[in-house]
This record gives sequence, structure tokens and C-alpha cells, in this order.
Amino acid sequence: MAQPPLRAEGPRGPVRTTRYASVPRTAPPHGTPSGDIVRRPEATVMVGIADHEVLVRGGIRAALERAQGIDVVADTGDEGAVIGMTLRHRLGVLLIDSGMAGMYGARVTRTVRRLSPATAVVVLASTPGGGQLDRILRAGVAGCLLKSGNPQDLVAAVRVVAAGGAVLHPEAARHVLDSVSRIDTERVDRARALIGELTLREREVLALVAQGMANQEIGSALHLSEGGVKAHISRLLAKLGCGNRVRAALIAQDAGLTEGLETAPARGRPL
Repeated sequence: MAQPPLRAEGPRGPVRTTRYASVPRTAPPHGTPSGDIVRRPEATVMVGIADHEVLVRGGIRAALERAQGIDVVADTGDEGAVIGMTLRHRLGVLLIDSGMAGMYGARVTRTVRRLSPATAVVVLASTPGGGQLDRILRAGVAGCLLKSGNPQDLVAAVRVVAAGGAVLHPEAARHVLDSVSRIDTERVDRARALIGELTLREREVLALVAQGMANQEIGSALHLSEGGVKAHISRLLAKLGCGNRVRAALIAQDAGLTEGLETAPARGRPL
């Protein structure tokens, strides 16, 4: 006779569970020593899918459900439901469309990473470029794949990020490298433009500041009074738009102002 169902209280109200009859322990198969270690299946990766397009969600689900050790436990087309879905199902991996992940400056992705650190977030992008993807990658995702990729890559990526690794589609990786290169170039150009506003003496003072010299040491090196050094530093900080010597030293390094200079004895001293 079937046992009546159990009822328990969950965070969203009563949760219906099923009472299962106990299964009697059986003897090991003939010829198998009872002391042998029984190998258990690997832990199942709990996956959630968030994408506006129903057909895309269905295709991803179909590809993953054919893979061993992966269980798609939930999916949604509403970015407002992503956080609740992640927490409710304790997702190991969240696959999220780049448009949803980039909503409000990647806020969804950052919130998932903050509330569920164990969940690896993988962004599914239609194209590898765009400022939106830059924001998403900075939000702390574990990977980025293109929707045009093949199902085998998707399955492999889920397993990699679930094990603590990271994945990046080659085209997305190229975009990241190009972005880093572009940012570095822009920073150098900006620093050089700022340095160009300084007088020759101010550049000399800044170069020694960047080496970690104190005001008295700068004065001795340039034959200036300590008050004169302070005046030069005050003016160069104003021209560079810096609030302190540390920031000014970073600009000097970006502009290459310290290249070719001999290392001062005080190098490495806190600024």
C-alpha cells in the first residue's frame, strides 16, 4: 500500500516530497568480492539557462541533456527571474545571454557572483565584440562562448567551469586582447599629453618623484631648495590633475618619463 506523501515547509511555502519504500540491500554479484570499492558516478552539474529566445533555450537544453553528468534544472527568459532561479536551484553553472547579463551594466552577473559565489557564470554572446561584452567580462564571469559554436564546445565548457576553470571563445579572446591593447595605447597617449603641459624643470622633478625620492633628495639632485621642490610638485600636480604623488608617478611611468633614468638609491620608498 502506498504511503501518504510527506509535506515540509520551504522558503516559498509547502514543498511536496515523496516517501520512497526502503530498498533491501542485495549481495554483490557472483564473483565480486564484497570488499571491492564500488565506483559512484561523478557529481552532476546543475545548470540553469537564461535567454530571451525560447528556441535558443530549447536548443541549449537539448544539447546539454544528452551529456552525462549534466542536469539542466531550470531555464528562464526573464532577466528578473535569473537571481531567484540561481539561488533556488543552487546552480553550479549559469548560462546567460549577453543581452541579459549586460542589463544595467552587467548588474545581473555581479549580483549572481555576489549572492552565489559557487555558481560559475558563462555568457552566451551573438558576436564577440561590443562594449557590453567588455563590461560583462569585468563583472567576473567564468567564460564567454558564441552562440554560433558547436554543442560539443558548450558541453566541454560547462564541465570546465564547473571544475573551477575558465573558457573563452577564440574570437572573444581576440576581442579582449585588442581591447587591452587599445586601452594601454590610450592611457599612454593621455599620459604623454599631460606630461607635455609641464615645463622642463617640472618634468625633471616628476621623474625623480616617480623614482621614489623625497623632497630633500630631489632638491640635492637638482640643486633646488626644499621649498622650491614643493612649489614645483604643487604646480605639476595641478597640471596633471592629480591629488597626490602616487598618481603623478603612475602618469610618469605610463608616459615613459622614467625610462633610461638611473635607479635612485631611494627607489622603492613609499611615495
